[in-house]
Amino acid sequence: MIKIVLALIMALNFLFATNLNDIKILYGNKKFSKVCTKSGEIYQNYKSNEEFLNIFAASCLNSDMINRMVLPIIKLYKTKKARENAVYFSTILFEKKLLYYALSDDIDISYVNLPKTDYILSRIFDKFVKGEYDLRNSSYWFSDDNNSNLSYKLSLEERNGVKKMYLRTYRGHKIIKVRIYW
Repeated sequence: MIKIVLALIMALNFLFATNLNDIKILYGNKKFSKVCTKSGEIYQNYKSNEEFLNIFAASCLNSDMINRMVLPIIKLYKTKKARENAVYFSTILFEKKLLYYALSDDIDISYVNLPKTDYILSRIFDKFVKGEYDLRNSSYWFSDDNNSNLSYKLSLEERNGVKKMYLRTYRGHKIIKVRIYW
C-alpha cells in the first residue's frame, strides 16, 4: 500500500513539475501571469540562467506583477544584455516606488529624471514629474499621447489598512484595465 501511495505522489509531482521548457512554452503562449508565478516557484533551480531570469522578469512586467521582478533583477549581471535588462526592469520598479512615495507622503518628485521606457507606469511617471495631469478629487488624470480616446487615472486608495496605487485605463468613460501597485 505504501508503494502505491509513493508511486501516486511521484506521478503527481511529475505531472505538476515545472521546468525551463515549460516556462518557455507558457511564455511563448503569452501566459505571463502563470510564468511569473511559476518562475518564482522554480527560481532556485534556474537562478544562474539568464534566459530564465529575463523570461521571469519580462513575464512579471507583462502581467503587472512588477514587485516580483526583484528576484531576477538582482541576478541579471553577467552579460551586457543582462545588465541592460536589469536597468530597464529596475527603472520601472524605482518609478513605481517614487510614485507611491509621492502620492502617499505628498513628496515633490518633479526634479527626478530617469530613463524612459515604454511601460505604461513609466509613461505615467514621466507625465507626473512634468506636471502633465489634471488633479481631480485627489486623483491624477493623464491623457494618452497616441490615442485621444484613452485616458488614465492614478489614485492612492486605502483598503484593509494598506495604501495601494491604482492605475485605471479608460476608453472614453469606461474602465478597460485596472493595475494595482504598492
